[in-house]
Amino acid sequence: MPRGLRLASLLVAVAGCQAISPALVRTTQTAPAAEVRAKAPAEVIPAEATEEPRPTDAPPPDALSLAADCLDRGDESAAVRHLEKHVGEHPDQVVFRAQLADLLSRLDRLPEAQAHYEAAAACAQDGPPVARKGLVRYHTRLMEIARQRGDAYAEHLHQGIGLYVVAGRLGDAADAGDVERLLCKAATALKEAQDLRPGDARPAWYLYRVWSQLDQPRPAEKALRMAAANAPFSRLTPAEARDLALATAGPPAIISR
Repeated sequence: MPRGLRLASLLVAVAGCQAISPALVRTTQTAPAAEVRAKAPAEVIPAEATEEPRPTDAPPPDALSLAADCLDRGDESAAVRHLEKHVGEHPDQVVFRAQLADLLSRLDRLPEAQAHYEAAAACAQDGPPVARKGLVRYHTRLMEIARQRGDAYAEHLHQGIGLYVVAGRLGDAADAGDVERLLCKAATALKEAQDLRPGDARPAWYLYRVWSQLDQPRPAEKALRMAAANAPFSRLTPAEARDLALATAGPPAIISR
């Protein structure tokens, strides 16, 4: 892929990213008019005033440009270093973090890829609709990485969360039976995760959401109580922790993302 096209693909997801070209700075010094008339031409015009204006130094290439250059050369390891720098400076740019996770996964650096997919999912939960569109892919990749690493708990957890997100996106226009089947599959996966790690709040929290969507108040309330009891000892995302606090502060409510 030409370098220009690859760099364009890296830049397309971030609104407001624009290339800034250095301006030419011209500084011309001239003597006052009265002094010009009073002095000889050789004395009036200093030598430096006749010099051509010099452009300022060009800024160094940014991390995304360097990453694109590395990908053009097929050097994915070097591209990772530049993308890590960019993500470190712009942690909320979810698409670039996910692209970094993709590269790390291809390089078989699975623990690092998993961490970046999890961070991308956590950020997307609180992001605009365009960012939340990536949630299914992030949970799918997390499920696949967990399977590769032999982590049955994470595999079932992300399978269940992913199915729940898909069911929520189908909306009222979809066949009710299809939505119900997806939610039932999500509940099965989440219960398997809960059995493997009963002290973690995340399976219980998403079971509460699933049972609420299925209009099953008793199992929903039980799951909510378990999620609240385990929350202090669990690694919930900021959005999950906030929504759990809201759900336990008042009457149970259906929360969907």
